[in-house]
Amino acid sequence: MNSKDFIKLNNDMREKLSEENKEIYEDMLVYIRLSGNKSEQQTEEVLFELLEHLLEAQKEGKSARDVFGNDFKKYCDDLIAEIPGEERSFALVFGGYIVLYFLGILSTFYGLGNFLIHQFFDVGSSDYTFSIGSGITVVILDLLILSGFIIFVLRWLKNSTFKVKKPNKWVEFLRLWLISMIFIGATVGSPIIMPSFGSEITIPVLSFAIVGIIFFIISFILNKKFRITK
Repeated sequence: MNSKDFIKLNNDMREKLSEENKEIYEDMLVYIRLSGNKSEQQTEEVLFELLEHLLEAQKEGKSARDVFGNDFKKYCDDLIAEIPGEERSFALVFGGYIVLYFLGILSTFYGLGNFLIHQFFDVGSSDYTFSIGSGITVVILDLLILSGFIIFVLRWLKNSTFKVKKPNKWVEFLRLWLISMIFIGATVGSPIIMPSFGSEITIPVLSFAIVGIIFFIISFILNKKFRITK
């Protein structure tokens, strides 16, 4: 079985856990999955073995604490140290997929949105003029902002595990919402505050949507070939 098959089987089997065991195991699952650039296949195999071990122990009336001890973080750290790193080629493919997908979203919505607004409300223009230098800088800046946002969310999720007192879900939701709004604001604001420099070119605004769709198609092909999210 590949990693995606293990994930599906894991999702089905852990429903058999008791509430307490399930809560502890899911914390371990999140902590291990978010711990660095580890082989996805090996990680999912380890998590599945942990689940099988816990289910067997549960049949004997044992809890997760009986099986893994009380220091779950240390137990997970010991396991993580034994998991080999992900192949660099897959890491590059995954990074390329994220970049293309993100650029596809921005480009498609910007091009299509501005085109429709101009056609139906006669606002804006059907053409877009921009400076090559500032345009490239904005794209790089947005990718850096996206990287920072992803790293923050992953660390936030990892640090939320193994809490004795679980934080209020609404408070956590509002915090994440606020961070997301800051991220969106920074992404939208970067081209506005960026000074123009470099040669200027004018293209139809709908070209952005066409480029975005091309990015989506390439990311779809990468995802299908390497099974990044499936």
